[in-house]
Parts: sequence; structure tokens; C-alpha cells
Amino acid sequence: MYQKLHFQILRFFASFLLVSLICFSPPIFAFDNAKLFDRADKREGSRWTLSEWLAQKERNKLMDLWLAMNTPSPYEFMLGFSYNNYQSTENQTTLEYLTTGAVIQAYAQIFGLSLEYENRGGEQENDLTGSFNLRLLGNSIQSTHLSVHFGQRTRTVSDITPRTLLRNQFGQMSLQIYLNPFFGINGLYRNYLPTHDATFGDVTGQYTTGGLFIDFKAIRILGEWYEDIQKNNGSSVSPEIKRNGIKTGLQFFF
Repeated sequence: MYQKLHFQILRFFASFLLVSLICFSPPIFAFDNAKLFDRADKREGSRWTLSEWLAQKERNKLMDLWLAMNTPSPYEFMLGFSYNNYQSTENQTTLEYLTTGAVIQAYAQIFGLSLEYENRGGEQENDLTGSFNLRLLGNSIQSTHLSVHFGQRTRTVSDITPRTLLRNQFGQMSLQIYLNPFFGINGLYRNYLPTHDATFGDVTGQYTTGGLFIDFKAIRILGEWYEDIQKNNGSSVSPEIKRNGIKTGLQFFF
């Protein structure tokens, strides 16, 4: 009888323990399951898959294609022609002349080269100018920009004997500002470094321009005032030659 009572007591405690587990375990399991699912969601969000990598690669190809089609070319070219009406003052004598000129520019991103030619047939002179250009501000030659230049002007003087070549190196700064998408102003200042010649002595000078322009797509119409001063220190000809006038022209951008 004692053993039977002892067995009933053990069965009671076992039943009580089972009921307690059934009653109190669901919240615990639910809590653990929630944490488990949360960690699984995080792992799923950061999971790397081959299909996602292939899709991203395809999107990158499409973006590169779009940029290639819509990004301006890093190479730019400009060809210009001008017609100049100017006055030349030498030894207090002023004469009027007409002349023509041409210019070509080529840029690769911010670096460029320029070549200019001006034929002053009335004075039996011509200028050939080449320069290296560095664009400090702006993204193209047909936009607002600030540039610095360094180069050389070779002036051929044929009305004296022997014919004279004056080679002046120079530094230059140029500025172009668009006031609206089609209209703007521009200007430059150039300072010539000294060079020596037996006839003209020590030759220096300055060149200054300022003007307006209108763009029609890739074509530009421009009008500029300019002044070209040549100073001849120790000259047997003239201490100073000053030229100023109006330059009109067309420029084509490629």
C-alpha cells in the first residue's frame, strides 16, 4: 500500500510538470521563434546571389552606354575667320587699313592648342601665333570659361630691308561669359616678352580684345574691339606702333 501511494504521488508531480510546460512554454517558444526569424530576415537581406550580380552588371552596362551617348566628347575643335578694319599710328601718323585673319583651336579636355594667322597686306606684315592653352574654369570652349595661354608670335615685316622676323613669347589670359544660352561677352589680355632686333631694338608689347558674340548652334557671329601695341626700345624706326580697330568674323565649332 505504501508503494502504491508513493507511485500515485510521483504520477501527480509528473502530471503537474507536464501541465506547467504546456501552459507556460508557448510564450517562450514564440519569443525565441521571433528572434530566430528576425535573424533569418537579416541574413536574407544581406545575402549575395549570382542572379543579383548578373542583374547589377547588366544595369552598369546600360548606365555606361547612356553616359557614352550623353557625355560631351573630350575633343573639341574651332575654326574661325575674321575681317579687320583698323588704324595704325606710327610717328604721330595714323593710317587706316583692312586685313583678314584665321584661327584654329583644338582641345582635349582642359588642354588645348591654338594657331592664328593675320595678313596685314597694306603694311606688308603678317603675324603667325601659336599657343598652348589651359582651361582653368568651364567644361568646353563653347561655354563660360577662364583660360591661361603661353605661346609665341612671329611677326614678319617685309617693308624694310632686310626682311625682319620678330619672335615674341607671351603670356595670356582669356575670359568668356555667356549672359544667356545664345549670347555672351569675351575678352583677353596678352603681354609680349622682350625680343631684340637690330632694326627695332628691344621689342615688347600688349594685345587686348573685348567683344560680343551670338551663337547659332555650332556657328558663332562675333564682333570685337582690339588694340595691338608694339614698343620698340632703341629703335631706328619708331618707338611705338599702335593698332586698334574692329574685328568681325565667323567661328565654327566641332
